[in-house]
Amino acid sequence: MKIKILNFILLVAMLSTAMPCFAVKEDPLGASMYNEMGVKALNDEALDAALSYFQQAHKLNPSNNTVKKNLSVAYYRKGEVEYLKRNFAYAENYLASAVRYDPNNVPALFLMGDIKYLSQKMDEAKALWEKVIKLEPDFKYADELKKRIAKLEKESAVEKNYRSAGMDQFDIRYSKEGARLSYSVRYYLQEAYRLLGQDFDYRPQYKITVLIYEKKDFEYIGDGLWIKGAGGIYDGKIRLPFIGADFTTDEIRGIIYHEYTHLLVNDISDRKAPKWLDEGLAEYEGARYLKKDMSVLKSAVKSNLLIPLKDLDAVFTDINNEDATQRYLAYLESYTLANYLMKRYNKYKVREILEELGKGQPLETVMRDKLNVTVDEFEKRWLAELEAGKLY
Repeated sequence: MKIKILNFILLVAMLSTAMPCFAVKEDPLGASMYNEMGVKALNDEALDAALSYFQQAHKLNPSNNTVKKNLSVAYYRKGEVEYLKRNFAYAENYLASAVRYDPNNVPALFLMGDIKYLSQKMDEAKALWEKVIKLEPDFKYADELKKRIAKLEKESAVEKNYRSAGMDQFDIRYSKEGARLSYSVRYYLQEAYRLLGQDFDYRPQYKITVLIYEKKDFEYIGDGLWIKGAGGIYDGKIRLPFIGADFTTDEIRGIIYHEYTHLLVNDISDRKAPKWLDEGLAEYEGARYLKKDMSVLKSAVKSNLLIPLKDLDAVFTDINNEDATQRYLAYLESYTLANYLMKRYNKYKVREILEELGKGQPLETVMRDKLNVTVDEFEKRWLAELEAGKLY
């Protein structure tokens, strides 16, 4: 039996050495044809077809730099689509391929850096972003990128020794003093993932980074970036200044619901929702556990001093505004606006509004299409409900 097996192995070896190797024959003309077809498909937004054509062109002429650059662009565009859908694992694979065919593909390097940053791979993110600036000093996001690198450096200094407790959809990071607190945070996050996922019919499939800070570290990182004294922040990561704070259990829960709602709203609307809607929905969901003092709003209603709807976003974006009462009024108004949306319509309509905004539709168009009202009419109806005391 052993002799038969040995003879068979020898026969296979002889055949394999005798058989010629069929390599793909280079065909520059054919490659040019496939490249042209790929360019047309790319211009028509047929990304899968474009990728297929460019891959075939590369096989026929692997040394052609034009083909390699086009292949890189196609991979980048595929990665960008997945990135915008928050499918980060798929996006990263496409972007890595883009960089393999063109190491100087600046947009691909930029997005790869963002994915690394969101997944807490800070050194890799910094290296990629610095390469972008080196390759293209006039990159359209260069100034913003320099600010992000400066922020990243501050974060890295604070978070370098943080522990990680990854579970399900959340990668929770904290210093050793936050170990016990992390268990409660994890529970409330999982609860929010389940319950708010039902409200918005959306459950992120990527790993969400959550950072639990001491207040001083939270303020150090956010200096000049967010309102001093904030109970939490969502900026692509959920940041919670809970260690050593005197928040009650309900306050911790409410803040987590608030910040997690920001994540959902930003994802569904592709970060195109107006701030009043974003903050209003976050306040609405957080109000399950956070009690609100409505006296400021009631006084503004009686005195006819409400902030017009068109001016609310400016209040939220002006982090240097030291008028705490005005800011609090903006939050209360946004809360009642979201409350009105949920009561007068429903959560499914709200989801549709966010989706349409994410497609780039103006708010006026979305209101007309989904609610059959203009923005002005919506504001008047909300105000009538507010004055009748039905939204407190």
